[in-house]
Amino acid sequence: MVIRRGSCITEGIAVDKRAEMQSDDERRPVAAAPGASSPTVARWRVDDAFLLLIITGLLLARIPALPHRIFDPDELQHSHAAWCVSKGMLPYKDFFEHHTPWYYFTLSSFFRWFKVDQSLDSATHFLSFARGLSLLLAALSVLLVSRVGRIWENRKVGLAAAFFLVAQPVFFQKGVEIRPDVLALPFFLAGLWFLVRGLGGAGEVAPQSSRWFFGGGLCLGAAIMCTQKMLFVLPGAFFGLGLWCLAGRRRGFLARAVLVLVGLAGVAVPAALTWAGFALRGGAGQFVANNFLLNARWNVRVGEQLLLVLETSWPALVLCLLGATVCMYRFCRSRQRHYGEVLLLSTLGGLIAGILVVPVAHRQYYFMLLPIVSLFAARGLLFLVELPQERARPWILVCATLPLLVWPIVDLRRSFAVRNDNQMARLSYVFQHTRPTDLVMDGWQGTGVFRPHAFHYFFVHEELLAMLPERDKQAYLDSLESGRIRPRLITLDDNLVALGSRFVRFVLKNYRSEDGLFYLSDRELQGKGGQDR
Repeated sequence: MVIRRGSCITEGIAVDKRAEMQSDDERRPVAAAPGASSPTVARWRVDDAFLLLIITGLLLARIPALPHRIFDPDELQHSHAAWCVSKGMLPYKDFFEHHTPWYYFTLSSFFRWFKVDQSLDSATHFLSFARGLSLLLAALSVLLVSRVGRIWENRKVGLAAAFFLVAQPVFFQKGVEIRPDVLALPFFLAGLWFLVRGLGGAGEVAPQSSRWFFGGGLCLGAAIMCTQKMLFVLPGAFFGLGLWCLAGRRRGFLARAVLVLVGLAGVAVPAALTWAGFALRGGAGQFVANNFLLNARWNVRVGEQLLLVLETSWPALVLCLLGATVCMYRFCRSRQRHYGEVLLLSTLGGLIAGILVVPVAHRQYYFMLLPIVSLFAARGLLFLVELPQERARPWILVCATLPLLVWPIVDLRRSFAVRNDNQMARLSYVFQHTRPTDLVMDGWQGTGVFRPHAFHYFFVHEELLAMLPERDKQAYLDSLESGRIRPRLITLDDNLVALGSRFVRFVLKNYRSEDGLFYLSDRELQGKGGQDR
């Protein structure tokens, strides 16, 4: 009888323990061992379906605005760089750029479908296509955020994180533009997915962990080869991996250290292969100088972008702080710790430190932060939703997300109102007055996007002007005045005017204009341009 009673008591405790574990699995379906699958699959509920519907709707709602939304000058800069690559030119050596090259080589492969220098219609079709490609990459980033959230916590956290990401106006303001960041972000998130999957308990190293760490390193390295801004991911991410390495049992330290080194090796592979490819074409030195040395001494500071981000993202940031606090409290109280959240939090901290250090933190620089902010914001929101009784939680989550839709709806409406009609009219002027082989000199308007550029520095804005050596400026003016360089058209915007009075006098003497912006060469005077100094 005593044995029977003890057995019953033991069974009761086991049942309660299984129920507790099942409840815990609903919150965190990933087992302690890396790569382990969830023992249970939670059924879909009304809040899950609602989040998926909103995510899909916000993505699809951006499609009609893609052809008509105003172009950021960066978009035309990156389009021109990719077009130059499609013509066989090598970045950094044959024309100036200061972004790592994978996006340009990727985008250049699509020019075979478009005759962008022959037809205005073809040019506009390509620009719309490139934006559509960016939207697909943004959707891929949203999917990857949901996958990271699912493997870190559960499906609901993943869906909520995806919702927070698509609800950030900054994400879509820059995420549908033609820029390297849209290709770098999926690589970055895939790297996080691999690393979170590879992390287990403090003392556990599974045999298959090396492939997750190497895959994570490869993806992070690929992200850096899309934009050098992704370098700011590495300090925080590997700090988190270092904590995981030091936290386990002493006998497993060597195995964990080897995995971290495997991850570092993965990061190095894309950079090494890219550098080798440039070395074979004689551009290895320019590749390093333009992407890393030049950007390290960029000396123009821009700070107002942070205020624009805070204006629309503060709800997510507040919930992110709550979610990070909840995760760290749970981590410190748990006996079997999961280091995925340490990795995410340390990566976020490193990125925030990088934003404070980098001189020119434009809105696209916040691309890297937003997915991790969204993950912790989802955890914070669900912490609040889980406080009431379970039956009411789905509807509370639905109601809680409705106010968060205000900013994306306002931004969506604004994207339809701010059109690119004036920019398209200027591009049309260029196609009407120049041939595909005519040189076009532009400052920062992007009107020469599908025309050969006049000088190595094919774009000139205030940040570049501050970095441009005076000898290069004078050499350009010498080339113009001597007739060695003869642009058919000069777009005299404020950035070109900033080259100085000598340049302006040359333009006014040798070119004619009807609108004060576009100056066409006077062929009768062009031959005498070198006599005027």
